Amino acid sequence: ITVDVDSDPRAAYFRQAKNGLYIRMALLKLLLVGH
Repeated sequence: ITVDVDSDPRAAYFRQAKNGLYIRMALLKLLLVGH
């Protein structure tokens, strides 16, 4: 879904997708670095 089509301010999936990216980056760092 593009932002152009869905502009409902209550929609959380774009925010959740962005947050999920940061979570995956943090988990990957924990696995690779160990701290």
